[in-house]
Amino acid sequence: MHDRIFRALLRLLPAEFRGDYGREIETAFRDERREVKAPAALLGLWIAAIADIVKTAPSEHWDILKRDLRFAFRTAWARPAHTVTAVLTLALGLGASILMFSVVDAVLLTPLPYRDPQQLVMIEEGSRSDSGPMGYLTFADLRGRTRTLESVAAMSQSFATLGGDGKDAEQLGAMRASSSYFDLIGVPPAMGRAFTEAEDRPGPARRVVILTDALWRGRYDADPAILGKAISVGGNPFVVVGVMPRGFEDLIAQRLYTDAQLWMPLGYDASLNYACRTCRHLRVVGRTAPGVSRDAAERELTDLVKGLAVQYPSQYDEPKAKVISLADQLLGPIRMTLSVLSLGVMALLLVACGTVANLMILRASDRSREIAVRAALGVSPGRMARQLITESMALSITSALVGLLPAIAAMRVLAVSGPAQLPRLQHIAMDARAGVFALALAMGSAVLFGLAPMRQWLTQNLAANIHGAGRTTGGSWRVRAGLVAANVAMASVLLVGSGLLVRSLVGLLAVEPGFNPSNTLTFRVSLSGPEYQGDDNAKAIAQTVGYYDRLLTSLRGLPGVTAAAGVTTLPLGGGADGFGFHIASRPLPNPESAPAAERFVVTPGYFEAMKTPLIRGRLLDARDAQSAQKVVVINEKLATALFPKDDPLGQDIMLGPPDADHRTIVGIVGNVAHQGLGAAPSLQVYVPQGQWAWAETALTLVVRTSGDPLALASPIRTVLREIDARQPMTAMRTYDDVIAASTGARRLTAWLLSFFALAALALAIVGLYGAVSVLVSQREREMGVRLALGAGSAEIRRLVLRDGMKPALAGIVSGFAVTAAVVAFLKSLVFGISVFDPATFLSAFAVLTVAALVACAIPASRASRMDPARTLRAE
Repeated sequence: MHDRIFRALLRLLPAEFRGDYGREIETAFRDERREVKAPAALLGLWIAAIADIVKTAPSEHWDILKRDLRFAFRTAWARPAHTVTAVLTLALGLGASILMFSVVDAVLLTPLPYRDPQQLVMIEEGSRSDSGPMGYLTFADLRGRTRTLESVAAMSQSFATLGGDGKDAEQLGAMRASSSYFDLIGVPPAMGRAFTEAEDRPGPARRVVILTDALWRGRYDADPAILGKAISVGGNPFVVVGVMPRGFEDLIAQRLYTDAQLWMPLGYDASLNYACRTCRHLRVVGRTAPGVSRDAAERELTDLVKGLAVQYPSQYDEPKAKVISLADQLLGPIRMTLSVLSLGVMALLLVACGTVANLMILRASDRSREIAVRAALGVSPGRMARQLITESMALSITSALVGLLPAIAAMRVLAVSGPAQLPRLQHIAMDARAGVFALALAMGSAVLFGLAPMRQWLTQNLAANIHGAGRTTGGSWRVRAGLVAANVAMASVLLVGSGLLVRSLVGLLAVEPGFNPSNTLTFRVSLSGPEYQGDDNAKAIAQTVGYYDRLLTSLRGLPGVTAAAGVTTLPLGGGADGFGFHIASRPLPNPESAPAAERFVVTPGYFEAMKTPLIRGRLLDARDAQSAQKVVVINEKLATALFPKDDPLGQDIMLGPPDADHRTIVGIVGNVAHQGLGAAPSLQVYVPQGQWAWAETALTLVVRTSGDPLALASPIRTVLREIDARQPMTAMRTYDDVIAASTGARRLTAWLLSFFALAALALAIVGLYGAVSVLVSQREREMGVRLALGAGSAEIRRLVLRDGMKPALAGIVSGFAVTAAVVAFLKSLVFGISVFDPATFLSAFAVLTVAALVACAIPASRASRMDPARTLRAE
């Protein structure tokens, strides 16, 4: 038993070392053990033996590894072209994989920056047709009655204009949140405190604010005495009560509220006219109680909402609640995009490994005599396998290091200019997690591409190889053809997938958005100051309209400006306000069953500036002032959907509650893409700025020019300063940039997958060319005999083409079969075409077939021109 245990311990030592010294060590240990009588002495002997083996094993393994690495680098240096080709091929796959892992890790795998984020959920109020934001009174009732949620908070969007501190006015995104918000997410301010319940009410007490660390450091110079000081927000004094921790990123504020950089109390109560049950504009986040599932919370909240509908039947329409995990809400829309790209990069890496395996098989054939000699000298198969694994590992790790350089460069580009639809891209980095992944991937790839040549080396006829009789030029054709077929199959999958996405993107960009974006500049203005936000609503509306009238008049007078106007929500700019649409002549038994329409407040000349076509009636103009008859313009989709038999023109409608002001429809315009180029047209209503119920102080202005719109950036800033220097301008960009940003994620997916597909196609075709070239070299004597016996050049070309195209066609067919099975995975990313689009499949088939024919035709042509006499003499 002692001998068996000791022999097992010896296996920690390298096999080579055991072969040289193992028997002597075992004999010495046995002799020492026989001389020991006392149990304590025997225990000491065992401890010393174990310590000696544990100490010796690492150094011996390291010594062998160094020798193997030196030999591996000498071998690689002997064939520089072969080595460089293998390194660059593998570096392409490994570099792309490391980049993709860094993106997925930063965006999806890194936990949300909250306490126990898996317990955080978004809660939506649903109705017969849809689900979405919630009314304040519904939120208040649910907050007081739920048992499945330990905490609930409501939120709404806001904007803040900072000034009054000697610096230029600055407009920032802001978020209003109920007092429980910071306790709910589990991240308290690093300085100061969170909001109190007393501050979460209308009145002067609500004028408090919490800043991000970046805002505190940037605008307020990290002033440690900032707490308790009043800063100017929208022309009003707000007391700073807290500063959030450094590095904290509130993804809720970033993704849902225009990258908010400060927080203010929600400040609602039941007395507010916009706190009603039907004023559904609040987003609600909750924390489930320990042990409570999302389904259980959803069932309870649905029962509670249904109970409220019994109490208030005219304020709900078949109500329900929807509970979504916060991670799904924030990250769900981009999971499919990153999944597709991850699968694409995995396929590219497999193609790279297959190509390198083919190269290694070729190299293995050249080294067959060397391996045979080493075996004849007593080197065991295990020792040779270790050497071969070391060579593969060295090649793979070198390739990973080479691939890191472009991967890190791409990370930096994405971190700065990646699509806004992908959150947390700024955190992409080559960190420890990415380093561990890169090492594991390199080692796994080494095993993957090293298996085929290792099998060939260890199973060949060693005796024949020593005498040269067993040497071949290209290794096993069957193995090489299988690798070629697998590579072509994966290239087929990538080519079809990228083709579908590129065609979808082209189709999406060709969609008529309902306006003309060319030569147009957009920017946002949000008015601040007591004259625009006073208690006298009519006066605030008049002051706001007057400011924008002066501004737009001045802008229209600039050289090169052909039109200028404003709108509350820019088409394709994100967001829209939904209001119930009531037709005065058709009152509903339950007002909550009224359809919802997107409402846009616009200035005169808006449709002319956007070049949105008028279908019937008239457009909004200067006559639609505050004191004039209230009018609206609707889009064609609303006219068709809600007035299928009647003429909409002249009809009176109400927006919001059924007792709201009557507004007469005076015009019908074309459908405008507001939510996305690929989204179905929505019901749209346009209201004159002077006739809305409240002062719309924040507008996005659209300036159409006769030349380069960016050339007017400086003159526009000058106009703004001259009219009111307190009012900042933000988000200036061309409309072409707005459209590009709205399709950013689709563009990135399409172009990256196309790059992966083209790279995989190139590697697969080059691999096919190499395999067929080697096959021709292997069969030179056979082809020489055929030519000597009268075979024509055309027959030799057909022979080579047939043998080369067999694996290529097998790969194409199998690749298309795999694509047909998994193409439904792309359904949510495809627009305007079927996932089984015949044109895409036929185009991919044509490209693959032609490329394979060219790859086979070159060695086939060379084979058909060989001199049979010279070939036979050489044998």
